[in-house]
Amino acid sequence: MPIFNDKTPYPLVHIVNQSDWKRVVSSCEGYLSIHDYIKLYEYLSQDVKTVFIEKGYIDKDYRDTYYNFYSKKFANYPNKTIRLHFFTTVIPPDDILILDKYQNQYVGFSVIRPTRINTIGRTILDPSKISNLNGHICSTDYKVHIFGAELNINGFPYISQDTDVTVCAHAACWMVFRYFSERYTSYAEVLPFEVSQLTENLSYGRLVPSKGLYLSQIAEMFSKFGFFPEIYIRDSYKRNFDKLLYYYIESGLPVVAGLNKHSHAITILGHFSDYRKNVLDNSVEYVDGFIINDDNYLPYQKLLRRKTGGDGYCSEFNVEDIDSFVVPLYEKIYFSAEYVESTVEAVLNDNTFGINALSKLIRKENIIKRIFLTSSKSYKAQRRKQDLPFNLSSAYCTLDMPKFIWVCELSVNEFYQKGEIVGEIIFDATANHHDRFAFLSIHYPDFILLNDRNYLTNDPKRFLSGNLKEESLQSYPLYKNNLKEI
Repeated sequence: MPIFNDKTPYPLVHIVNQSDWKRVVSSCEGYLSIHDYIKLYEYLSQDVKTVFIEKGYIDKDYRDTYYNFYSKKFANYPNKTIRLHFFTTVIPPDDILILDKYQNQYVGFSVIRPTRINTIGRTILDPSKISNLNGHICSTDYKVHIFGAELNINGFPYISQDTDVTVCAHAACWMVFRYFSERYTSYAEVLPFEVSQLTENLSYGRLVPSKGLYLSQIAEMFSKFGFFPEIYIRDSYKRNFDKLLYYYIESGLPVVAGLNKHSHAITILGHFSDYRKNVLDNSVEYVDGFIINDDNYLPYQKLLRRKTGGDGYCSEFNVEDIDSFVVPLYEKIYFSAEYVESTVEAVLNDNTFGINALSKLIRKENIIKRIFLTSSKSYKAQRRKQDLPFNLSSAYCTLDMPKFIWVCELSVNEFYQKGEIVGEIIFDATANHHDRFAFLSIHYPDFILLNDRNYLTNDPKRFLSGNLKEESLQSYPLYKNNLKEI
């Protein structure tokens, strides 16, 4: 008997074959649409062995849309939801009060809304528990409580559009907002109906039901949430649009991307890369594609650079379909990615500060650059734990830095493939892009220079520099904190 407690609000279904998934559908009493059941079955059937069904669940996100919209409809819409919990092992029915015992086998949950259309609501799944997923993604921890037991999931939030209050762009924004509000206490939680109301200053007609959003409206929503967004359009950055997108993703900043030719919006939250390649200039060349949440599908899809040749859970779109994206930046990040890229080239080619001018161990034509944004707090915390050459750990931990910094790591193929670098240039993220001395430090394999940003002139006293007496390249780990590897 694969289903237990079926006469109670808490059925437990053991999954052996597809017919057991159909028992999950019948236990949901019409909440779970056949279309969404097929999506869950195809996505989770390879990994899930038990589904615990929590009926009468009060979901804050659905309640928000219920009281502001669905309660006003003529047809009856229940005000409670059903929450499905997924496990990779068979759980005895006597253990439903101690589900935290199965923490290591907990895949996550999906809220099923009685919205008739697009019934999958707030969903958090651990990508490391799902087959055929790999790459590096933005993720954070979420707590789940069942009968007093606490379980934890590390993942990225997902929700499907309900086609009434929220459309694809609302869903994409909600995913970004919920990630930040869960990870950082400085961002308030915003519920779906509230998300739909964030664009009233640039609205074109009624906000609900929504007929879609423009790029300017998405940027307005970001601003009202508390971000200071940047907008990038492919036609304006034809040469380096994909690079800039990668720099922000590598910085741990999920973005909302527009696919205007398809009248669609998605959330980009990570990338997947092949580090076996031999590349010549930039770590973006390792990237085979991005990891996205598309509200029409379940999370963690691969968005390939090309339309064919991908393995696993791949999108029907590809990277070339992205024609714009909006980045959620912190207020005091004035130095944006396109300026960092050009400034890196200016420093590396400079007659005074350039790598060929100051290093005898490495030439510019041989280096691979990896550019990303991070907090100085996180950067120092990681570097102080590592045994870096030339006492670099101490130098970086004692160097005055703003809250956020841009970093350009320098490496060569043989080291990068092992996750190692041989130098880096650190920039002040509050700097003006015309400032020749926007860097905080320059480290080449046999040279280091520290720059006092408080000086107003180019007085040599602003610099502390020295040659590092080394006859071979000394490698050390690249910085890993912005993204989680799956």
